[in-house]
Amino acid sequence: MPLRPADPGLVRSVVMRDRSTAGYPRNAWYALAASAEVGATPFGTRALDRPVVLFRVGDGAVVALGDRDAHRPFPLSLGRVEGDTIVSGYSGFAYDRTGACVHVPSQEQVPYGARVPSYPVREEGGLVWVWLGEPSLADRRPPVPVPWLTDGSWETFGGQWETAAGVGLLHDNFADITHVAVVDPVISPPALAGVAPALEVELTETTVHFHRDWPAAPMPEWQAKISGSSAVASYPQREEGAFLAPGLWADRWDVLLPEAEGGPQTFRFTHAVTPVDERHTRHIWRVSRNFAPGAPATDVLRPIFESYYLKVREILETMQDVIDRDGYGEDVNVAADLAALQVRKILRRLVADEG
Repeated sequence: MPLRPADPGLVRSVVMRDRSTAGYPRNAWYALAASAEVGATPFGTRALDRPVVLFRVGDGAVVALGDRDAHRPFPLSLGRVEGDTIVSGYSGFAYDRTGACVHVPSQEQVPYGARVPSYPVREEGGLVWVWLGEPSLADRRPPVPVPWLTDGSWETFGGQWETAAGVGLLHDNFADITHVAVVDPVISPPALAGVAPALEVELTETTVHFHRDWPAAPMPEWQAKISGSSAVASYPQREEGAFLAPGLWADRWDVLLPEAEGGPQTFRFTHAVTPVDERHTRHIWRVSRNFAPGAPATDVLRPIFESYYLKVREILETMQDVIDRDGYGEDVNVAADLAALQVRKILRRLVADEG
């Protein structure tokens, strides 16, 4: 369903109650780690207010269990992996990939019902996705494919950290790039300096896709330098964004060079966001490109994008501090916020549907 506001005033809204009670859906795939982080050593983390331990078993599969020994309140992540089991470093209880206790060192019989939670796991795009909601629904809603993260025709780099802000603030940020020129003029494409063209938004029940076409403008100096393109020539540019799932954003920026000059140069921005709790979010970000292959270009780009995302993290943490201190207030929204408002609606409905 396409949306396009005829009047920016139409998107002004009071969101105090809606935002403060939205929460986050549990019936969704969330990225808890990069695949490279998970091996035979237990990897402890938190997501959706619960402790989770990840580890690989003999066939290479990743297992996700509740990170708390059934015998006593001791993290399994402080134990060890033995074959296809994880062994508590305190009780010696051993658990298989289903979470069932299969061995107790002090007696022959395993106590009836001794187990820890087990969660569905998928690996996609070099990330470990875990389903922490109703297990029977996981197979019906596979993780969204992100093939560009592992496709050799794309160069990808990235990072990850925890942001001391609720996931809703991150969703709002990814839905609107018009703030980039204010936050970090170095990374900002010159096209963002003008008035933003109308945002075209398309909706499904669970996704928001949007795009806008910017007028011809030069590319950033750093992009022209690494790609060998003109730093003064103007090219049409296109922005696309997609809220694909509660834990996943995929955006792109195209500089539409003619084929005679090498064809379009595209950045793809992937953001995997996982609520740790109401005020903390794990953010795994990746930047992919289809031009200027090789480490030298990546060495130029990495500090530019890392600096920008760190600035964003600091801003979002400041927003969370304001909310914690003064509560939710009345937001005045503009036309550029249309996508963010639609994402909020979807998330509120998903949370409500879960009861």
